[in-house]
Parts: sequence; C-alpha cells; structure tokens
Amino acid sequence: MGSDSASSLSFVFDVTGSMYDDLKQVIEGASRILEKTLSRRTRPIRNFVLVPFHDPDIGPVSITTDPKKFQQDLQELFVQGGGDCPEMSIGAIKKALEVSLPGSFIYVFTDARAKDYRLKRDVLQLVQLRQSQVVFVLTGDCGDRSQPGYRAYEEIAATSSGQIFHLDKQQVNEVLKWVEETVQALKVRLLSSNHDSAQENQWEVPFDPSLKEVTVSLSGPAPQIELRDPVGRVVGVEQGLTELLNIPNSARVVNLKLPRPGAWTLKVSCGGRHTLRVTGVSNLDFRAGFSSVPVSEFNHTRERPIKGVPAHLLLKCTGLKPPGQLSHVELVSGSGHSLRTVPVPLQSDGGSRGLWRVPDIRTTSQSFFLRVTGRDKDGYRFQRLSSVSYTNIVPEAPAVSMPNEVDGFYMQPATIGCSVESNVPYRLRFTRGGLALGEERMFQSSGEASWEILRASGEDEGLYECIAQSSAGQGRALTHLTVREPLPALKTPVNVSSAVGSVAVLTCHVEGSLRYNLTWERSGLAITARSGRVKVLPDSSLELRDVQPEDAGRYHCVAANARGNSRVAVWLLVPEAPSLVVSPQSQAFSRGSDVRLVCTASGSPRPEVFWSHGNVFLTNRPRITVSKQGGLTIRHALPEDSGNYTCTATSEAGTAKQTVFLNYAEEPSVWAAKEVVMVAVGENATLECRTTGVPPPVVKWSKGDLQVVSGAFAEQVTEHHGTLQIRAVQAVHAGEYSCVARNPAGTSSATVILEVGAAPVFTKTPVDVAADVGEKVTLACVARGFPLPTVTWHREDGRAIVAKADSNGGFVQLDAERLLIHSVWLDDDGLYFCEAKNQFGSIRSEARVTVGGLEPPLLANGAPKITTGIGQSLSLPCMLLDGIPLPERNWTHNGNELKLSGRMFRKSDGSLHIARALPEDAGTYVCTAVNIAGSVNISVSLEVHVPPEIIAGPYHYTANEGVAIALTCETRGVPKPTVVWSKGRLPLPRETPSSSQSNPDGFLHIPNPTAADAGTYTCTANSAMGYASYEVQLSVNSKPKIVGASGQKDTVNMSAEVGSEVVLPCEVQGSPSPLITWSRNGQPIPPVTAWFTVLPSGSLKITDVRLIDSKLYTCLAKNPAGNVSINYNLQIQAKPKIQAAPSLLKALINQTVVLPCVAQGEPSPDIRWFHNGRAFTIRDAAVLRIDRARLTDQGTYKCVASSTAGQDIMEIKLEVLGHVGHTELYGFRENAA
Repeated sequence: MGSDSASSLSFVFDVTGSMYDDLKQVIEGASRILEKTLSRRTRPIRNFVLVPFHDPDIGPVSITTDPKKFQQDLQELFVQGGGDCPEMSIGAIKKALEVSLPGSFIYVFTDARAKDYRLKRDVLQLVQLRQSQVVFVLTGDCGDRSQPGYRAYEEIAATSSGQIFHLDKQQVNEVLKWVEETVQALKVRLLSSNHDSAQENQWEVPFDPSLKEVTVSLSGPAPQIELRDPVGRVVGVEQGLTELLNIPNSARVVNLKLPRPGAWTLKVSCGGRHTLRVTGVSNLDFRAGFSSVPVSEFNHTRERPIKGVPAHLLLKCTGLKPPGQLSHVELVSGSGHSLRTVPVPLQSDGGSRGLWRVPDIRTTSQSFFLRVTGRDKDGYRFQRLSSVSYTNIVPEAPAVSMPNEVDGFYMQPATIGCSVESNVPYRLRFTRGGLALGEERMFQSSGEASWEILRASGEDEGLYECIAQSSAGQGRALTHLTVREPLPALKTPVNVSSAVGSVAVLTCHVEGSLRYNLTWERSGLAITARSGRVKVLPDSSLELRDVQPEDAGRYHCVAANARGNSRVAVWLLVPEAPSLVVSPQSQAFSRGSDVRLVCTASGSPRPEVFWSHGNVFLTNRPRITVSKQGGLTIRHALPEDSGNYTCTATSEAGTAKQTVFLNYAEEPSVWAAKEVVMVAVGENATLECRTTGVPPPVVKWSKGDLQVVSGAFAEQVTEHHGTLQIRAVQAVHAGEYSCVARNPAGTSSATVILEVGAAPVFTKTPVDVAADVGEKVTLACVARGFPLPTVTWHREDGRAIVAKADSNGGFVQLDAERLLIHSVWLDDDGLYFCEAKNQFGSIRSEARVTVGGLEPPLLANGAPKITTGIGQSLSLPCMLLDGIPLPERNWTHNGNELKLSGRMFRKSDGSLHIARALPEDAGTYVCTAVNIAGSVNISVSLEVHVPPEIIAGPYHYTANEGVAIALTCETRGVPKPTVVWSKGRLPLPRETPSSSQSNPDGFLHIPNPTAADAGTYTCTANSAMGYASYEVQLSVNSKPKIVGASGQKDTVNMSAEVGSEVVLPCEVQGSPSPLITWSRNGQPIPPVTAWFTVLPSGSLKITDVRLIDSKLYTCLAKNPAGNVSINYNLQIQAKPKIQAAPSLLKALINQTVVLPCVAQGEPSPDIRWFHNGRAFTIRDAAVLRIDRARLTDQGTYKCVASSTAGQDIMEIKLEVLGHVGHTELYGFRENAA
C-alpha cells in the first residue's frame, strides 16, 4: 500500500543492438523522472534498480539510493549484438522483483517477446508477494502476439495492474513523460479491466473527497475515453482534464486534478485487444491478507488463499477514520466484472485499528481482484481495488524435517523434534519400528512437535519416524537417537574465607556414581603438587597453608570423563583491613571553580568507599559526583561547600577514615573611589581605595617603586582599610599612587593620580598692531599654571573671538599662544583682550589692531588661444597687476566652475597649470579676480591635438561564401584622421568590383565574398599627429562539395555480393570541414555499429553485407556555408547456388526420369540445360523431365544457373538400362541402399 513505505523505481532494459534508439530516450527520460520525484513533498522512491538483459545474460544488476549514480549506470549501458527475438526478459523481470522494495514501479523496455516464458509462474507469485506493478513498453514483439512469450507479458501486466504499451521507437520518450507524472506516493487503484476484442464499455466509479487526482489509462488500438461528472457533463480540457499520453492507435492517458466527489461515468472503446486502468492519488487505501483460521494481526496472514481451504480475509485500511466503514468486498474478474460479493461485518472497535475481518469467504478457481466499497467519515461512498490479482495456492504434501542424529544422555530426559511445513491442516504421529508412539495429534498450520523420553537408556537407541498426513498427501522423516554417557555433574561449591597465615581447604563434589578424574586449576594452570604449602589432598580437596593475600582469587575444580569435562569456580577470600590515602590534604577554592579530591583505598576484600561532609554522607547530585574509584568532584563550588570532608573505606575486615579541609577564598577586588585627586599646595589630600574579598584583603600603598608607610606627611588608616591621607601637600607629592589588595585567593591593584595645582601667570602679552586690508595680523598671548590655563580672546565691544572663516576671504585662527587674523579686514579694527584662567585664578591683557587701504583688481592680458598636444603640460596665465585687499582669483571651464585636482591646479601667481593634457581639457577658460573694491576677468581658448586611434573591434571575421560582410574600423583623434584599407602590403582602391571603402566611417564592404577574399586586412588612420593601424583576419566558409559528384541530387546505383565489404564513397571538400552524417531509408545510422563504420574520409563502410542491406543510403555533408548530399541505391547480390543432387542416375527403358536443378540467388538466376554439351530449352527449367527414357537419352546432363552475380554448374550422368515398365525414378543413386 502506497502509504506504508517508499518504493523502488526499476528499469528492466533489453540491451540488444536494436534497442539503441530506445536507450537514448530512456536516459533522457530518467533524468526528468528523477527530478520530478525528488521535487515532490512526499517522495515515493527510496532506491533505483537497473536490470539489463541480453540473451543469455541478465545483469549486472545496479541498486542505488543516489539518483546521480542511477543516471550514470544508465549512461554506461551499451547495446550489443543483433536483434535476437525472442529474449530472456521474464528472468530479468523476476530479478527486478526480487531486489525491489514492495509496492514498486517496474518498467520493462524491449522489442521482443519472451524466450523464458516458463518462468511466468514464479514471476506471478512474486508479483502477488511484492504487490508491485509491471508496465511493458514494447517497440516490437517478434510479429506474433499469439505466442506464449507474448501472452506471458499480458498475464504479468494483468496480475500486477500494469499495462502493455505498443509504440514506435520514436515514441518511447512520450511514455517516459507519462511515467514522470505517475511515479508518486499514495497511489491507489480504482478500476482494472482487460479485454481480448474490440468493444465499448461504460463504468460507474465513485470519486471520494480524499482523491487528489485521477488518471485513466487505456492501451489498445484506436483508444477513446469519455469522462462525465456526477451531474452528467462531459469533462474536457476546459474543466481541467489533462492529456498525459496520446499515441495514435496504441495508447491514451488522461488526468484530472481534484475531481468533484460523487458517482462519475467513464466510457471507453478500443478497436481491438485492450486494457483499462483507473488510478488515483489518495491516503485512503487497503491491503488484504488471507488465513485459514481467524486472526487479529495482519502479520499473521499470507498473500494468497489456499485452494480447498476456507479463507478468512483481513483487510488493513489506511486513511479511513470512524465513523467511516467498509460495507462489502467483491471478488472481481480480470475484465472488471463482479464474481462474488461478501458483506463486511461491523467491527467491535468500529474500525479504529484499521483492521476489518471478513470470515469464511469462498474464493474462485480463476484469478481475481478484490474491490472494497464503503463510506468515509463524511458519508461519501468510496471504492478501492487491490494492487494485484490473486490466485489460489495449490497445497502440497506436508514437508517434514528432522535432524539426522539426536544425542541423548544416559538416565536424562531426551527430546526428538519434528518440524512440519504445510498450508493445510494435517495429522502428526511418531513411530518406532513401525509401532505408533503416543496419540496422533491434529495441527491446523505449520508447526513443530516432539516426542519426550524421561530417562534415556540404551534400550531407547534406534530410528524414530515422524509422519504428517494431510488432504494433499503425506510427508515423513527419520532420525536416529544415540544415548551417551553424560558429563560429570558438579555440585555448587562453597566459597572459603581465610585469614592471613591460616590454613584454607577448598572442596569440590561430583554428583552420581559415574567415574571421573578431578583436578584443580588457577589462572589456567593446573595444580598437581601433593606436598608443600599448596597441595592436593587424597580426597581431591585443595589445601593452602600459611595463607597470603596473593592467594586470594578464583580457583577452578575440573571433573573429566570420556564424554568431556565440567568445571566450577571456587573463590578463596583473604580478608585485609582497609587503608586509604586522600589527596590533596587541604585545598582552597573560589566561587564557581571545580574541586576534585581523590581517595585511594586498598584492602581485601576490596573495601567500599564513602564520602561525607560534616555528618552528611554524599551521593551523586547535580553538582557533586562520587565515583566508584573514590573520586569526589564538586562542580561550580559555592561558599557553603567549605568545611571538613571525610573519606571512609569499609569492608568486613575493618574501616579506615581520613579527613581533609576545604577553605573558601574569594579573590580580592579593588577600585579607586576617585581616580584623580587635585588639591592646591599646602592643602591635605585623601586617596581612597575600596576592596572586597574573602578573607578581607590587606591593602598597601606605593608610589612608583617605593612603598608609602605612615609617617610625618602620610598616614594609612589600617592595613584592611584602603585610605591614605597626605598632609600639607607640596608639588613633589604629585604623581601616580598604587593600592594593592592581597589575600590567599590572589592579588588585585588600582591607581590614584594626585595632582597639585597653581594659578595662571603671563609669559608673553599682546602688543598694538597697524595693518592694511588683506595683510596678516598676529597677537601673541602665553600663560602658564597648573592645570594649564585656558586662554580666551574677546573684543572691546564684548564680542567673543572664535576660530572662523571670514566672508571676505580671510580667516581667524586661534591656538595656545596667539590670535592670527589672515587677510585682515576693515571690521577687524578694534581693542582685543586676552584672558588666562584655571580653577586656581585668572589674569588678562589687551592690544589694539588698526586696519586701512583698498584698491580694485587689475589683470595682465595674454594670448587669446593656446594649442598643445595630448600628454603635454602647460600653464594658462592670470597675472595680477594690482588690488587691495589681495583679490581672489577663480577659473571656469566652458562656463562651469573648475574643479582643481593634482593634475590641474592653480599656481601661486594665479595661473592655471594643466599637467599631461587630455582631449577633454580643450575649451574656453576664464580667470576672474575679485576683491571688495571690484572684479575683472580674462579668457583663453585651449585646443588639445590627439594622435589617431583605432577603437579595437573584432579581430577575426568569418563570412559565408556569397554573403555580404563589412569590416569595421572606427577611429578617433584631433584633427579627425583619414582611413585607408590594405590587404597584405597592397592598398585597396576606394572602389573595386569586389569591395568598397566607405569614408568617413572607415567600413570596408565586401558584397560577394569568395575564398580569394580570405586573408589579413590592415586599416590605417592618418592625421598631422601621426598614424595608427589595426589588422583583422577574414575567413570565408566555402560550401561543401562532394568529390566526383556531378550534381546536388545525384543518385548512384551500386551493387555488392552477400558477405562482402562495400564502401560508399563520400569524400567532401569545404571550409570549415563539413560534418558528414549517413542515413538509410531516411533513418540515421550511428557512426559506429557492428556492421556500419563511417571512415575518416566520410565514406561509409559496410562489412558482411546481407540482402536486407539493399536500401537507399544518403550521405549529407553540411557546414555553416551550406550542405550537399548524395544518394546510393545499393543492391545486394547473391551468387547462384544449385542444391545438391545425385551425380549418377540409373533408369530403365520407358521409365520417367526427373532431373532436379533447384537454384537460389539474388537476382533470381536463369537456368539452362545441356545434354552432352548441346543446349536445349524446356518450360520449367528447375526440373528436367524425361518421359519414357530411351538409350539415346543417356549421357551427361549439365544444369547452368547464372545471373549478373555469377553462375553455378551441376552435372548428372544418366544411364538407361533394360526394359522393366513405366515407373518414375527421382534422384536414384548408384550406391543407394
């Protein structure tokens, strides 16, 4: 059932030579099928199987879960040999069924019927067992569909709900497109019918809501399908009907998505033998299992019913939820008609388990499908058909098996077993010497039975027979019972415990009165000493004196007899008081760390180790792990984990303890309450560090490498308090102080900076300044102090002075020591104040700035036009003659503001410098000078000359003979260059019969290129700045020409003899080299096959020619310039061959003599007869009849068969004897017996 598991996609492929075209299409189609199935959300395919076959071989079989590997295996197939018919196809299908998963899709590609059709029964049984579908794609059938080899295909397809598609080799691809759509999960069967003749049938099929799509597949001649919805309307393309496959006169497949629930009507017709399959995609389906007795589990059923035995049917449904239920089940014939209907009882669980039991149904003798009908949970009627048809198992006689020999032991129970395989109930009995043992028992199915002997002895030895009798026959089997002496039986020993230095005795007792030999072993070594510290006593006990700890361990007692030996273990225990060592003895830990203590204990017996914390025993917890080896691990330790931990080792020999202490310590943390402390000289300073840590850390202060201790100028409150007080601070006390906190868990430090302040003092003051407009003015103002004073400027009018750009082109710049006014302006006139200030005081000073003088700008005139070459540098002058304040000069290019860069910049004299001139630098430049008193400008025109340049185009041109072409030569440069073309070293005139140059675009036009036009062409561009040239290559493709052919449609008649080798010439000239292909009667010939080879010259070589090779052969040569072809009408001739006849005939006078001359050949030979060298003519030359033979008729008769292919001669000598009577003599030999 589709929902149970994924399936296999299996291709069974015929790799004989005639399947070459089919293989190419299957390889291409497989790619689409794999891509389609892998893209589905529910992937129906788990693995891929490929089974190639070629008489007499099958395989090698390829099984893979990798789609790419499956495609590679397909591509590595190669067709071989001739087109044998029939083929070993059934064996290949059997192999595919054996290796594929249940419920698989198997597609068979061949053009021949089956040779091994006797395997059909095994394949049908496998189909029913594996519930797989087999579809045949036939591109041939050996021409007779009544043969058993073809009928086997029909039976396999009918049983598996598959179909047979007959098509041409070119149509394989169409079927593969249909396979692409139909290989999917959740596939269910709705209808299946097979018909041997042309007819029209109408079916009513209920479609339920679970059907996501429905596919109707009709295979046969002239297939017609009409589908009507529940309201009677014919469904077509407009209503969503899709045609998946349409092969005229062979097959038609249509599909409908999301059909409307209800009763649909399907009408189909075909012009001959045909098959119909209706399938759907749904999660509602069933599987059927048969049993001889009622069962409640599906895995207790079999795939087929048994003939003559009442069948109990168990239906396993998926997708049917209560209150949905099954109403009845039908046995359906292969033609789709109901044979028997059985109601399905309502199950006690309402079908919630998905199992529906149908008791005691009578199956039919013919094969049948099962069709279940019911209603889903919403009340919609549904129908489903079994995936395969069923046949009855014909029961065979029970198969009885017993072991050849049964071993029994003296005076012990013995069992004689018997296993029976049977499909029908049977009676079973045991016999010995022809006498029955016990009662005959009845079994309903295969099973096992046994005959029990309580105390075996020599009298019980001998042959025993198991007999099973059923309605199908009888099965029996024999076994022989042999009673042997048993192994010695040892009593369970008592382990011994002994103290060090004492005596230990290990004992071992054997049950029963059988003879035995008793020995002792330790560690695989026998103990045989009869004296010493360790010895074996007379009663076979083992004694150990002055017991030592190393004596402890396992000893083996071994009792042996002729049958073998038995052994038992005895343990000697030597107690030793426990001792232990714990490491480490003490340990400090911090929060979150891991703590591990190891307790190593020794003693005998091995002591048990326990850990305790205080008075609490420790066991495994989320943070605490106690190992059997004595390890204690505390993860992510907490402060409460500190304290005493005791390891205790105890055994029956005593107890030992050892205690260790865990200290909790938290690494100190220290930070400065204030990282920078500033005080004035003479004031007191307090430096403070705050700390945390367990135990509380000790804090010490230092400055540089010197430790600060309490004294005359500094005092630390306590060693646990991080406060340092410095009295009457002086400048020398300034600097960086470190506080360091220490405890057992570690060290931490912080720094505090002490700064000692001072009030500002001027070291430089500003002075009064007088300046003209545009000049630079500097006012100096420098102050010192700590912290460094902030210097600010402001004017007498109260306006603050800040750094800024001036609207008149100047700017104000402030720094730590001065006020700088670039290009002073009229409004800069006034009184300026400088103020220095810090937190310990402030001071100020003043200076006056006086500003005067204005003149408008005046520029010098220069050349109005300047010419330069590309890449050269130049300067455009803009000389300032006058102007106060200093005018600002700006340049524009073609009316746009000029963006200056590293290549184009303004020099200090105002001129514009252009480095490495570019073509785009050409144009009109304007220099403008501006100040507050006015403005003026000058202009200059710049022309940049550029050498000729050819813009690279295609290097290589290819023209077809007679098709116009243009070679391009696009140029640029200043001034504009002229273009000249040349071929080789010779310049081309502007106009020639074969070419023309076009100016000024530079194109070279060739209207009708020939092979003579091919070569190297050079385009040259010239101007006053120089020249440039560019080469292009022109190739001309010439049309193919067949050497020796007189015209485009030549047909050459050729003949050859059967079995000879013939070459059909097709030597072609053309550029580029033409591609040559051959076809026979319009069908392409592969480049290399068993008989055909395309030679390097293009000619076709045919080896071992046969009569069927008499065809029309076409050689087609083509290249980009055109194509040409030549036809060969090949006639295959066979030399005349006369069938053998007696060389000597004897006849009586007046007898009728018949001389045969049967000849074969192609063309049919002419037959002539000669008698003693004289020719004569007869009506039927194949037989020379002599009525009433006379003596003059005797002599040598010669038959000559001749044709254009040759001739053959046969001679017969005729002797005429004495008179006997009128009889007819034919082929009488002289020595005939």
